[in-house]
Amino acid sequence: MNNKEDSINKVDELVNRAQLAINDWQCSGETYYLRQAQANLGSALELAQSARTAAKAEAYSVDDDDMTLPLHDTPEEALKSARGDLTAGEIVTVIQWRKSSWHPEISVEMLLGEFEEEACEDGGSASEYWSERIESKEMAKARAELGQRLNAVLKDWIDEHKLEADWYEPTGMKLSYQFDGKNFKRI
Repeated sequence: MNNKEDSINKVDELVNRAQLAINDWQCSGETYYLRQAQANLGSALELAQSARTAAKAEAYSVDDDDMTLPLHDTPEEALKSARGDLTAGEIVTVIQWRKSSWHPEISVEMLLGEFEEEACEDGGSASEYWSERIESKEMAKARAELGQRLNAVLKDWIDEHKLEADWYEPTGMKLSYQFDGKNFKRI
């Protein structure tokens, strides 16, 4: 199950709890149940909003490729943010950004290379057999398996600590608009 499905399931669970609390209030008349429903719905709303923000794949800025200006959900919002600084006839460029898909990976070949160096420092020429065995064709499948296992653990750790890439990269798409004093016209 991915993070989006987890979020949807958690929101559903919170809404169901709120519904149960409302049912309890209808049966008992105790305001405690209404406060409980309110807390569950508030949590569900916060979770749904944060999931929506996290899922936003594209964003837009005005005239800046280095992310010093704030990002907006649509080109229109980006243009609106720049409106106060413009005079009639000015041309504005809107830059499209896409959420980064970067994720770190462990290079098993580099890691084993470091281990071989450490083994050589520790054991000198006596460690050559270990190095040769690690690099052998027979161990190729085992090295690939090690890479898969280590990267699975790394991904779980990143997910657990919410360390996914949270930045945007320019897509290369630029939209040009001319400001006529009131409105923007795409050029």
